[in-house]
Amino acid sequence: MKIAPISYLFLFLIILSILYSCSTHLKDDNPIIDKALSELQLEFEYMDTSINPRSDFYQYCNGTWMMENPVPDDKSKYSTFNVVDDKIKKHLRLILLDVSHNGDSEGSDEQILGDFYTSFMDTLNRNDKGTEPLDETKLLEYAASIENSDGIVNVLSYHHPRGINSIFNFRIDIDEKNNSQYVAYLSQGGLGLPNKGYYFDEDERSITIRADYKQHISNVFDWNGVSLSEEEVARIYGIEEALAEASRSQEENRDDNAKYNPYTVKEIANENPTINWPKYFDKIGLKNKSKIIVQQPEYFKRLGELIREKPINDWSLYMQWRVLNEFETAMTTELLNENFDFYSKTMRGRTTMKEDWERAIATITGSPINELLGKKFVEVKFSIDDKAKVNEMVDHITAVFDERINDLDWMSEPTKNKAKEKLASFARKLGFPDKWKSYEDLQINDSNYLENIVQLSLYTFKDKLDKLNNAIDKSEWHMPPHLVNAYYNPVLNEIVFPAGIMQNPFFDARFEDAVNYARMGAVIGHELTHGFDDQGSRYGADGNLENWWTSEDSIKFSEKTQKLIEQYNEFEVLDGVFINGKLTLGENIADFGGLTIAYYAYLKSLEGTERSVINGFSNEQRFFIAFGQVWKNTIKEDELITRVKTDYHSPGKYRVNGTLSNMPEFFSAFNIQEGDAMRQPSDKITKIW
Repeated sequence: MKIAPISYLFLFLIILSILYSCSTHLKDDNPIIDKALSELQLEFEYMDTSINPRSDFYQYCNGTWMMENPVPDDKSKYSTFNVVDDKIKKHLRLILLDVSHNGDSEGSDEQILGDFYTSFMDTLNRNDKGTEPLDETKLLEYAASIENSDGIVNVLSYHHPRGINSIFNFRIDIDEKNNSQYVAYLSQGGLGLPNKGYYFDEDERSITIRADYKQHISNVFDWNGVSLSEEEVARIYGIEEALAEASRSQEENRDDNAKYNPYTVKEIANENPTINWPKYFDKIGLKNKSKIIVQQPEYFKRLGELIREKPINDWSLYMQWRVLNEFETAMTTELLNENFDFYSKTMRGRTTMKEDWERAIATITGSPINELLGKKFVEVKFSIDDKAKVNEMVDHITAVFDERINDLDWMSEPTKNKAKEKLASFARKLGFPDKWKSYEDLQINDSNYLENIVQLSLYTFKDKLDKLNNAIDKSEWHMPPHLVNAYYNPVLNEIVFPAGIMQNPFFDARFEDAVNYARMGAVIGHELTHGFDDQGSRYGADGNLENWWTSEDSIKFSEKTQKLIEQYNEFEVLDGVFINGKLTLGENIADFGGLTIAYYAYLKSLEGTERSVINGFSNEQRFFIAFGQVWKNTIKEDELITRVKTDYHSPGKYRVNGTLSNMPEFFSAFNIQEGDAMRQPSDKITKIW
């Protein structure tokens, strides 16, 4: 059937009206361009245009994709990060297969990486050995032999260098108030559940998790040939519950000043005489004891009381559990499945375990030898041209940030000068380290995975102890090059962008600037803004923890950030489940500041160029759509609840909608009106950076 000419005109007018409703504030003289999606990298087919962008921009950008991409059984969340990560893992698998069959010389990068991978993958050997590798470590034997408080100290000094999280944590790191040296830190620890809240929250899910956790403890001991009574399990759990009660919450632990409490060994011993601290430090090999930072002094005071109050047999059972809990995934398939059932299925809603090779990559990525894998990755999958382009974007975004500091109407000139000084002092690391770590003294074999894990812990512990006597190595990276992530290090005042995140769809030199600035640019701006969030702003230009604000400006800043806390507290992710605005404050500030700065850097990139309309969307609209789409994800309810309780980041939907609902630039681009869901009321909107 042919359509009459008048029908063509009518159809054209309908299409034109639809495009106009999606594209506000466009100039009539802008050319309309139709680009291939592969070139543009705005996935218009992912959008759900039945949703009004004024009511839910995240759903508008991603609704079709979310409907077509349910969470896979082996994941608890599926997002853009997973898409990129899955691509990278295919390259990493080939690398690991290659190095595991080469028979390279002892101590070489290839031998260490290849043998570790082989030991992980050899599940048949692990099943045959059963408890034998664990028995060889003597970790359980020592924990079972405790007879008094000195025995606890002996076991702790044996556990901690071998990576066992018992009772408290010890680490060596850069001194936050004197970043020219390393210092020892003591902090709360020793829990098998994610944080304090899991032991005391009274919602039905938390109660169920606690019951399942106790059953998990019993099941793991059964695997080891020890049948515990309910009363014995309760005693183990009772230790953890008491430690949790003495611990600070995650929100409280965000205050770095409150965690900086320098002590001498004598002072620690005087305040906590139940624990023989000189003996503990001697046995772990700490020779430089001039200063130790105790991050939660009240925890250690209560710990001394608990050691006196709780029967010694309870501590012995608890420390045996810490060993078993630490190595659950390192032994037999039966125990691996038991770990998966509780920590992945119950806690996060996963139904299928990842394949062995994927778990091997995840394990290596989270291990001290992750840089070896990253080194191999950048040899085959990284462009120096991309690094140069990202470096140029950092320059532009930093310049815009500097201008915005000048224009702040709430900050005084003295604080502005300090802020600009700090911004100008940012160091940057892009792609991969200039100097690779050496692991030539590390002993790794191809047949005993658990022994390899212990060796890695011992190697890392010794390396940290040795740093106490050496200068700070500012070239060191704390994230492997292949990871799809980025970070800001306040103590060194540096931003770091691994090669992994400089990948499509976060970045591609072929993308138009609207996409690169909305995605990689927002990541750059995010990390820069971390230097000025509620915690990063407490560190000066030299990286030391110090106050560089006037008291008046500090009050104004707190008032502005309080508005963000209150906004995010009102976001209900599930019935009765709300975001914790205080816990997520730093990341929310960084999201908001980062996108705002990236937006204005993008506008600068347009100067002198011809604007365009693509698929009905203006330059500004494409920028915001690109941002909305990079945070697309689907997530299981259990995972969402776990993240809300433990993650410093807001869920993806609210990283988009929460950020944009404060931005006048977004309101203008999509004609968002007062009263629309995507616009905060005027008295709640805050402008920080």
